[in-house]
Amino acid sequence: MLVELMRAMGPELGRRWLAALTLVPEDEREAVVEAVERQIVEEFGADAPGFAPGDDRE
Repeated sequence: MLVELMRAMGPELGRRWLAALTLVPEDEREAVVEAVERQIVEEFGADAPGFAPGDDRE
């Protein structure tokens, strides 16, 4: 899945996410990532084929 995301924007997308996360205090990064994941799933998860709420795709 990461490869598919990177195709559209190339390495710039990954660089931007990593750069943004470095601004977050280290002990808060996991919570920020979880919050972003939750918001994305709430807003766009229903539109993803075969993706059910609570599906972690791991």
